[in-house]
Amino acid sequence: MNFKILILLVLCFASTSYSQQNVDVFLIARNTGEKILANNDTIRTFGFANSLGVHPTVPGPTIIANEGDSVHIDLWNVSQGAPHTIHLHGLDVDQQNDGVPHLSFSIEHMDHGYYHFKAPHAGTYLYHCHVASTIHVQAGMYGLIIIKPSDGSNTTWNGGHPYTNEHSYFLSEIDTLWHTDSVLMHDHDPNLTIHTVEIPKYDPQFFLVNGLSDHQLIDSTVEFVSAVNQMDYIRLANIGYYGTRVILPTGLNARIVASDGRPLPTEEISDTVVLYPGERFGVLTEPDMEFQSQIIYEYFDLNTMTVRGTQVVPVIVSGFANTTTLSTAPDAVKVYPNPFNAFTTVEFELEEASKTRVRMFDIHGKLIDEIPFKLYEKGTNTLTIGDKLTHKGTYIIQVTIQGKGDTFQRIIKM
Repeated sequence: MNFKILILLVLCFASTSYSQQNVDVFLIARNTGEKILANNDTIRTFGFANSLGVHPTVPGPTIIANEGDSVHIDLWNVSQGAPHTIHLHGLDVDQQNDGVPHLSFSIEHMDHGYYHFKAPHAGTYLYHCHVASTIHVQAGMYGLIIIKPSDGSNTTWNGGHPYTNEHSYFLSEIDTLWHTDSVLMHDHDPNLTIHTVEIPKYDPQFFLVNGLSDHQLIDSTVEFVSAVNQMDYIRLANIGYYGTRVILPTGLNARIVASDGRPLPTEEISDTVVLYPGERFGVLTEPDMEFQSQIIYEYFDLNTMTVRGTQVVPVIVSGFANTTTLSTAPDAVKVYPNPFNAFTTVEFELEEASKTRVRMFDIHGKLIDEIPFKLYEKGTNTLTIGDKLTHKGTYIIQVTIQGKGDTFQRIIKM
């Protein structure tokens, strides 16, 4: 009996375990970066890159691993001046891997430093340089760390909420006076644990979402695109020196489910999330109607609590779920060719003579073309649609068989 129980336990464990991996990350620390601001001015930045042929970006590359993975970071410092480190914010690593120079080590010019950790709970974390961190973070030396569930699936955490797409919004600010050589190229004595550096009063002029602001945010990689009844996951993180109030459209039906890399014991239904420096939140959305709106970001001074800057990210919710096909009708429907150029053919099989209608919508739910209800004979029927299209893109075919239901098919116009 005990032997049988042991076998059962081993089989249960084997069926739910996943093969965890070694994740190797190579980062280069550089102090010769440039960033173009929304007003087309260019400022000097520090930052991280994955290769010498790539300029450091603000924010830096996102590090992604699965829960249980062993992550190994090789940081090569090719910049002159002060050394650099990586602090793994929120990951609860040991002191040697925490990136605080006088408690672990700093990485001098042309040296390598190595950090190791086992990816903990699935969640959203940060990394940044911890040498003169007030200056180096503002300079651009920061990035996101995303830990996925053990199986790498689109789930909030092991045993958590499944979702279709995820969107990360990383918040910060820029004070251009802090990006001058007199501030960035500060003196540094490696024998001291406390350094005195003169810096201007912090008075940011630019407020960033994923390193972008104002007209730069009208970008397909930043806008929030979803569909009716589609569950999505928003990762919010703030590494700026201001607080940020994130106001989501009411129609997204937002639920705050995670904070600082941990599930909340009780989820909060709210369309407003307030992030203080270093905080991260996970928000689930599930719209029940199609609409277009925007996510509003209000950046407020922590001393006066006054809003100093506002940014917006477009929100587009279409009327169709983000699936390749969605069929609720018992009769077979085929659409070909897909993708298509001039037109596409809709073929449907009827068990009996039935009135049938075919419609074509764009991805936002706008009706583009329609073949009205008409009585079709039992058997195989074909018709063509799409010849009125003038723009390439993704469209939705809806076939309605009276008394039977609807079939939806996503198609692409080339």
